[in-house]
Amino acid sequence: MKKILAFTSFVLLLTLGACKKLVDEKPLSDGTLEQFFRNKYDADAAMAGMYGAFQTTMIGESQFNNRITYWGDARSDNMMNSTPNNNSNEIHFNSLTPNNTFADWGPLYTVIGRANLNIAKFPEINNYAGASERISETTLKSYLAQCYAMRAMCYFYILRVWGDAPIWTTPYLSLTENAARPRAPKTEVRAQIIADLQQAYDLTAKGATSTTWYIGEGAIAAMMADVYMWRSHDEAIQPDYPNAIIWFKNLFKAKGPTGRTYNASGTTTTGSGGTSADIAATADWKSIFTNPAANIETIWTIHWNVNANGCPCMMGVSSTVNNTPMRTEKSLYTGTSSWLRAGLDIRAKQSIDSAKSDNFDRVLKWYGPSGYTNAKSTYLTRAQSDAVVGTDKPVYVPVYRLSDMFLLYAEALNKTGDAANALRYLNLVHQRATLPAYTAAQLTTQDQMENAILDERRWELFAEGKRWFDLTRTHKVLQAMDQLLKDRQLAAGATQIGWGTDKRRYVWPLHRNVLNANPLLVQNPPYSE
Repeated sequence: MKKILAFTSFVLLLTLGACKKLVDEKPLSDGTLEQFFRNKYDADAAMAGMYGAFQTTMIGESQFNNRITYWGDARSDNMMNSTPNNNSNEIHFNSLTPNNTFADWGPLYTVIGRANLNIAKFPEINNYAGASERISETTLKSYLAQCYAMRAMCYFYILRVWGDAPIWTTPYLSLTENAARPRAPKTEVRAQIIADLQQAYDLTAKGATSTTWYIGEGAIAAMMADVYMWRSHDEAIQPDYPNAIIWFKNLFKAKGPTGRTYNASGTTTTGSGGTSADIAATADWKSIFTNPAANIETIWTIHWNVNANGCPCMMGVSSTVNNTPMRTEKSLYTGTSSWLRAGLDIRAKQSIDSAKSDNFDRVLKWYGPSGYTNAKSTYLTRAQSDAVVGTDKPVYVPVYRLSDMFLLYAEALNKTGDAANALRYLNLVHQRATLPAYTAAQLTTQDQMENAILDERRWELFAEGKRWFDLTRTHKVLQAMDQLLKDRQLAAGATQIGWGTDKRRYVWPLHRNVLNANPLLVQNPPYSE
C-alpha cells in the first residue's frame, strides 16, 4: 500500500492542464521514482492508474461530472437543462464562458501524463526486475500499444472540444522543467494522434480475442477511422474518406470479446460484407450495455465498478430522479412524432424512461430496475420504473461499438459515391430496431442519405457521447439546433437569435484556470478571456 500511495503522489506531477500550480508542490526526493517501474507488477499498477484516470475523467470524479456526456451530448438536441446552474444554463443556451467547469482540459492531460510516463518507463523495467518479475515482450508491446492509443484518444477529445492544443509526448518529471507550452495547430495535433495510433496498431497483437474493457486491435482501428472522418469547424482538417475506409476494414478483420471476427466478409472489397449476424440481435440489443463482455458488437467499453468507484451518478444519464443539471430533451417525449410516441423503435423505451412524466433525467440505457433482468428487450412498466435503483449497479459505457462504426462506414461510403452499400449498412442498424427499411427511392441524394445516417446515429447511440461530435463534424449544428435554441430563448423571455452562424462556437472556450496556469495559451475566439 505504501508503494501505491507513493506512486499516486508521483503522478500528481503529470497534471499538465494546470502546470503552474505545481510550483507550490514540494519536490519529490531523488529516490521516489526509483521505487517504481522495477517489475511487471509496477507496470500492471501503472496501467490500472492510466485506465482509472480515463474512467474518472469520462464518468466523473464526483456526481454529475460525466464529461463524456457534457462534451459529446449535452450541447446537442439530445439534452436540455433540468436543474439550472451556471454550467447547464450556458450549455442550454449556447452561451459558454471560460468559467464553465467543463471547459477545463486538465483531466485529459492527466491521463496523457500517465500514458507518457508508462511509454518512457516500461521499456526500462527489465533492467531492474528479477527473473520472475520481468515483463514479457508480448505484455510490453501490448501495454505500450494501449498507452499510445490512450494518449491518442485523449488528444482526439482535446482536438474535437478545443482545437489547437499543447502537445506533450514525454513525461513531466521535474518542477524545474518549463511547464508552459503554446498551443500547436490542430493539424499538428491530428498528426500526433495518427502517429500514436499507427504505433499502437503496429505493436498490438493481430487476430486475438479482445477484452472489451481494454484497448485492443479493434479499438485502435475504430479510433483511427473516427479520426480520419473528422472535420474541424474552420475546415483546416478535412475528412479523409479513403484512409477512413482502410481503417474500417482493419476493424472488420479484428475479433471482438466473444472471439468472433467483427465483419469477416467486409475486409477486402470496399462496401462488401456486413450482415445482421455481425451485430447484436434485436432481442440482445440491451445486453450491449448490461453485459458487454459477452456481446458480439462491443469494441471498447468503460467499466464503472460501483463497489470500487462508488455511485455512478451521471448527469443526464442517471437511473434515479435526482435533480441532475441536464436531462433528456423534452421533445423526445412529447408530440405524436416523438421518439417515444412513434412506437416502432425498440430502442426508445430501452433507452429513456417512458413510464413516468417526471423522469426526463433518467436514461435507463445501461441500467436495470430492481427485481428483473434487462438483458433482453423488455420495456419498463410503471411499477418497474418506480423500482429502479441505479446507485448500486455497475455502469458500462461504450466508447466504440460495431453499430457505431457500421453507420460511420455508411457515411464514408456515401461520401465516396457508393450509395447502394451505404444504404445497406444503414439498414442493418435501422431494421435491427424493428423499423422498416429505407429504400433507394427515399434517399436519392447524398445529403438525404447523410441526414438519414445521422438520424440513425442519434437514436442508436443516444447518450453515448456521439451526437454533438456528429453535428459539428458534418456542420449540421445550425440545421439541428437553430429552431430548438429559438424555442428555448422564447420560453426564457429572451431575444430569439437561435444558433447563429459563427462556427467558431462549435469548440469550447479554455477555462480561465487553464489560461492562468499557462501564459503561452491564447483563448479560442470568439470567447473572451
